[in-house]
Amino acid sequence: MPFNTKDLRAYRRDERYGHQLMTAEERIKLLKPYLPSPPPKTSAQRAEARAREKKSRLGVRRFLRTQLHLLVFTIIHFFFSLYIRLRQAKHAVVNQIYSVYHYHHRTPELIQSDVKGLRRLPRHLSVILTLEDHGRGGAGLEKLVNEAAEIAAWCASAGIPELSIYEKTGILKGYISDTQRAVAQKLATYFGPNFPALSMRAPHTPAIETPASPHAARADGQAYKGLSVLLLSAEDGRDSIVDLTKTLTEMSQRNKLSSADISIELVDAELSESIMDEPDLLILFGPHVELSGYPPWQIRLTEIFHVQDNTRVGYQVFYRALTKFAQAQMRMAVFMTTSHNRADAAASPPAPGQNTLPKREMTIFRPPIVRSGANALNRALFLKKVTIAAAAVNDNRNISKYRKELEKKKKLLYAERISPIASHPDQTLAAQGRKCLLLDVGVKAEAPETWGAELEEGVRSEELAVMPYELQLGYDYWSYQDVMTSVLPEELHGEIPSGFNTAGHVAHLNLRDQYLPYKKVVAEVLLDKNTHIKTVINKVDNVGAESQFRTFQYEVLVGKDDLNVQVAENNCTFEFDYAKVYWNSKLETEHRRLVDLFKPGEVVCDVMAGIGPFAIPAGKRGVFVWANDMNPESYKYLKQGVEKNKVQAFVRPFCEDGRTFIHNAADSVLAASEKGEYASVPQKRHSKSKPGTPAPKPLHVPIPQTISHFVMNLPASAIEFLGCYRGLYAGKETLFEPSTGTKLPMVHVHCFSIKLDDDTPLKDICERITKEIGVVMKPGDPENEHEVAVHNVRDVAPAKRMFCASFRLPREVAFASSTSRV
Repeated sequence: MPFNTKDLRAYRRDERYGHQLMTAEERIKLLKPYLPSPPPKTSAQRAEARAREKKSRLGVRRFLRTQLHLLVFTIIHFFFSLYIRLRQAKHAVVNQIYSVYHYHHRTPELIQSDVKGLRRLPRHLSVILTLEDHGRGGAGLEKLVNEAAEIAAWCASAGIPELSIYEKTGILKGYISDTQRAVAQKLATYFGPNFPALSMRAPHTPAIETPASPHAARADGQAYKGLSVLLLSAEDGRDSIVDLTKTLTEMSQRNKLSSADISIELVDAELSESIMDEPDLLILFGPHVELSGYPPWQIRLTEIFHVQDNTRVGYQVFYRALTKFAQAQMRMAVFMTTSHNRADAAASPPAPGQNTLPKREMTIFRPPIVRSGANALNRALFLKKVTIAAAAVNDNRNISKYRKELEKKKKLLYAERISPIASHPDQTLAAQGRKCLLLDVGVKAEAPETWGAELEEGVRSEELAVMPYELQLGYDYWSYQDVMTSVLPEELHGEIPSGFNTAGHVAHLNLRDQYLPYKKVVAEVLLDKNTHIKTVINKVDNVGAESQFRTFQYEVLVGKDDLNVQVAENNCTFEFDYAKVYWNSKLETEHRRLVDLFKPGEVVCDVMAGIGPFAIPAGKRGVFVWANDMNPESYKYLKQGVEKNKVQAFVRPFCEDGRTFIHNAADSVLAASEKGEYASVPQKRHSKSKPGTPAPKPLHVPIPQTISHFVMNLPASAIEFLGCYRGLYAGKETLFEPSTGTKLPMVHVHCFSIKLDDDTPLKDICERITKEIGVVMKPGDPENEHEVAVHNVRDVAPAKRMFCASFRLPREVAFASSTSRV
């Protein structure tokens, strides 16, 4: 019997809150109609059952037929299972052999030696990654970012200049700054101080760039190629095609575009320009060929590779894909089978770096040197005019055709942030929508011998016209790194300021001493290159050094002295005065990671809550939060945030000293539970409810007796508060295991430690925790007694790193006598 929708909804709601909403009797009453019928009790019913049983015993043929079917099925299942197991074992062995024989040891030279003998490499490599969280509280995101960083390092080492990373949900695009930092750190791990340039962007989003080390060069003396990384999601696939279709339709309806001009070539040109060009090779790291919504238009002529039964991102898969790509015969309408699949392939892709400009021509695309002084930024001096050749297309429907032919023959211009498709140099024809293709700097309009067969044929057929084209590169074209390289003296190019915190419209710099004379110029360029920024400030002291509330003294470099900001994070809105409270946009990932650990109906105690970046998103998930901050301004904005985000039923703000608050919160939660306090959650009316049906009654979520998590986000001194947990639940042992199924609270304490890749920081943190609580703690699984899990949050200085240590409060600490409280 199928479940009634109302009963199913009620059962799932009860299950969501840990079966606390209904009593055992109510639950049995709810499930009873759906349980199997009891055996017959009357004599007549028993006689009827015996007659059916006797009759069924006579069905010998039916029995034999059933057993025969079962036997055949078992044999088929056995041999098929055997085949699957043997196949998986074979692929596992092959993968292991590749892993051992071609392990890169994070050394670019070894990767270069692996690919040196390959006939060709892809210019544009694309990969599909999957977010696998499984409720692990952000661990899946951390793994995903690390996989993206590893692949980027492999590409940079192999000399592949362009990498696109597809992840269906788009979470990498949401954390593009964190992903860019992770990739930059990974490149530094592989290359050391001689790392190549990195550019990371998403469609319709400005690129974030990290310049190359001034001494970045390979062992053979050649310069490392810069790496361009593009982040994609499902919205860049079919949705982009639908949006383009709507746009073209509207333009046609408004007579801005003739329906005859709408062609496959036009769609191809527009999608390539707005999203990306077709990758040469697409690697799937899963066990099956599953594209998961990957942009379909961009893989019509792309090699697709995967290793059957593989379930992880590994260098051996990357290397095998490059090997198969180099060996593949590039013919139209050929599909590779078995463990590597490929879509229809075009003509041979270019050799590595084919579309990069010749070294002697690279200087024309470098910004002019503008040493206009430390306090002045003359934008007009950045105008640079470059004369190149262009192929004017007489019919826009031929754009895609000639673009592919010219790309193949290395005749098309390939330069960062310059589309090879431009308006016709003649203003009259440009107004009519005519286009031209910008040609490589080696092609000269006045020298037909440099054109090549494709251009000559296009000119003879009057489909093309080769002419000079004046490319104007102004201040808006040059990136932040370009401008700063032009303005700053050469001795300051090594560590150009690039990282900064943002809070709404405010950018917060922390400039080193050598860059302070240029602070006004740095601020102006940041303001110009980040359209959402309206005010740039510079910190003039250390956070936490002069203020116990982690606020800082600042100076306004550019814009109004208005630090009243609005920030959106984790589906919540925060409004505050940035000068009076602490906020760090770089901690968004950490906020989400911890909030994902909390379960609806639990109680979380946020000891140093600030304005509520942990508390308010947790409240939206149905988590009870006792949120405290000693700063009166933070407390004020915390209360406003609770009201603005409508989480008053779950979040209770406090303004107390953290040491006092820890014990007060434990007593307050128990008292609230014993009083029968609860959160009343309004229920939405069912969409199919009949008119006049009364609204459903609010859902009452009771407050538990105990706290499940403590959060202590004050990394400079939070560990010093741990002694306050002694005697937290003294005399209340019956609230926890083994008397009940409730575990002692999990403590999440943020802290700073030395930046090393070995276990030194872990030991240091465990020793400091041990000193404060008086119980020996060691690194390990926080669910195990006396073990601490240490999570790397972020780097805060060249030799300093922020961590989050999580551990289950030891029984000898929680139940210590009240006289031992600190």
